[in-house]
Amino acid sequence: MPQRGWRSWVYKLTRINFGLSPDEKYELDLRARVSRRPRGAYQIGVLGLKGGAGKTTTSVTLATTLAQVRGDRILVLDADPGYGNLAERTGRSSPASIADLVAAKEVSHYNDVRAHTSVNAANLEILPAEDYTAAQRGLSGDDMRYAVDTVSKFYNLVLADCGAGLFDPVTRGVLDTASAVVIVTNVSVDSARQAAAALDWLQRNGFHDLLRRACVVVNHVTQGETNVAEKELVRRFQQQVQPGRVIVLPWDKHIAAGTEIQFDQLDPLYRRRVLELAAALSDDFERAGRR
Repeated sequence: MPQRGWRSWVYKLTRINFGLSPDEKYELDLRARVSRRPRGAYQIGVLGLKGGAGKTTTSVTLATTLAQVRGDRILVLDADPGYGNLAERTGRSSPASIADLVAAKEVSHYNDVRAHTSVNAANLEILPAEDYTAAQRGLSGDDMRYAVDTVSKFYNLVLADCGAGLFDPVTRGVLDTASAVVIVTNVSVDSARQAAAALDWLQRNGFHDLLRRACVVVNHVTQGETNVAEKELVRRFQQQVQPGRVIVLPWDKHIAAGTEIQFDQLDPLYRRRVLELAAALSDDFERAGRR
């Protein structure tokens, strides 16, 4: 039954069903791709080497889309060694953090993890960073590997919102266990150069399988940015990743407000692009595990 456009109006008025529109069929196809079952534990690292590229908002909207479409257990965790702002963009219903999970050690059931997570309206679970003012020490690479390995036993998909770098032990811990990566850049020259360098680094340091499953997000973080720069960036990144894996996210008023993200307040085009990102990543679920 058509839900949008003239087909929907005709059906409501006459009960004549002209079928789904091409756009509705396209969205159903995207959702079917996202609904694929991953083979084994599947983790996605979201990276951005330049601050302000929109890495955390990409992590939140991508994870929320996956949770909303799939309906199974999805977790996003804060893997920023500099104590990221994941909790600020998702909301927080529990004071517990990833540091508490690591300290607990004895984690043998789903409820042991659930005691440390918050949850949003899409039933996405969030494992935030420890509050900076209360932190006794930073997380190590071993801590992150332990956390990811532990939660992966209980969740179908785990997303890690990483920091702005590749060389810190925490990010390396994510890369060591990741099944796929998303590299986030804005349309500035500096940010794009850093994103290209990240892809080159993956190639030169033995992460070849991970690179084949990489997606690049070109994120408009400022209103009114030109399409000329965007088109050139897309062309360059398309030469570094597999077809269909460069996604452009438009500027969004709700995202720009910097508050907790309410998914239903996002522009429909923004939501569609994130769904396309989720579908591109999901194409590997049935044929790929860890690198």
